[in-house]
Amino acid sequence: MEIRLSPAQLSVQDRFGQLFDEELISSIRRMGEQPRTGDGDDIAALRQMVWAALTDLGATRLLMPDRHGGQGGGEAAGQQGAVVLAELLGGALYSGPLLDTMTATEVLLAEELSGKDSSGKLLERIAEGGSVVLAIRESGADTPAAPGKLELADDELTARRRFVNGAAEAEYLCVIGIEQDRPACAITARDHPTVSMRRQQDTGRGELYDVTLDRAPVLVVAAGFAAAWPRLLAAARLRHAAYLVGMCQAALDLAVQRAASRRQFGQPIGRFQALAFPLAAAAARLEGARWLVRATAWEADQDADIRLRSAQALAMAADLSRTVTSATMQVHGAYGSTEQAESQLFYRKAAVERSWFGSPRALRAEVLPLLLAERRATRFPVSQPS
Repeated sequence: MEIRLSPAQLSVQDRFGQLFDEELISSIRRMGEQPRTGDGDDIAALRQMVWAALTDLGATRLLMPDRHGGQGGGEAAGQQGAVVLAELLGGALYSGPLLDTMTATEVLLAEELSGKDSSGKLLERIAEGGSVVLAIRESGADTPAAPGKLELADDELTARRRFVNGAAEAEYLCVIGIEQDRPACAITARDHPTVSMRRQQDTGRGELYDVTLDRAPVLVVAAGFAAAWPRLLAAARLRHAAYLVGMCQAALDLAVQRAASRRQFGQPIGRFQALAFPLAAAAARLEGARWLVRATAWEADQDADIRLRSAQALAMAADLSRTVTSATMQVHGAYGSTEQAESQLFYRKAAVERSWFGSPRALRAEVLPLLLAERRATRFPVSQPS
């Protein structure tokens, strides 16, 4: 593969980079914080403004083909363009429905192949700026690989989902779960009277919701979802790994800036080996994680099976997010824990995001059979007939 960014990737980086410039990024980083008191109207307005800007720049069409007005250079950008955008989102600590909307888009594109008219209509709405959030967990023990239960009967959905990120601002809920021992997926309107929500508190002070659906009318039931979900989940994990890479890079930049500006004993604290060496090691590991993510995105666009690689990339990025954000807090000292410091934003956000698509331990256990199969194939390759 070519290690340099492709023209399509550079186009994505340039196009969306203007939104995350120095003037706006501090506000966007605090966009996910809900105030402890008050109605948060200013934050809600900012979230709507950022979503409108992302839509205008073509974020919701990035994974769509030309027939739906794709904005990734036709069909070429694919996952390679998506991970570049996800890195930018991570650096800005973006808290919103875009990455979930991308996953829902892939669900609907797979459903469209079966000739479902409703999928095409929803894809048109997403292209115009419609937002979708994933609703997966019935309890804290659930994971995307083992979601909660749901009931589908007469085109109506009954389920309860906790920790639904950004549900209040989304137009649609993409509810994923287990029905009759098989993965299933249904999409419904979020503002229907049969859908109720309650905001939950979390370490990152974000917008997580407890959502109850009581016979909610279903817009789309994804056919063949059980077979497609492992592939779709791998792509979602890859984009989330890219998000964590972007978060780590921004946190590391904050630490380096602090180490260069803060002085003790007549010199910048960055000259002390106790600080400099861990930051240098983190920078090396971060570069490795970045290129693993981008290499896996390239493989995905070649129609390769990325279930193993995406899980490896996510586990690596998740482990690194804890290391880097902890180091950033240490470099900032007591100031880093105050409300004014951005370092605490990264630390708290990482605590939530690092396990969002499965903890590193769970990811390694899940893909262990794939890793063993790959190693057996490498040690005992099947000879091809001449």
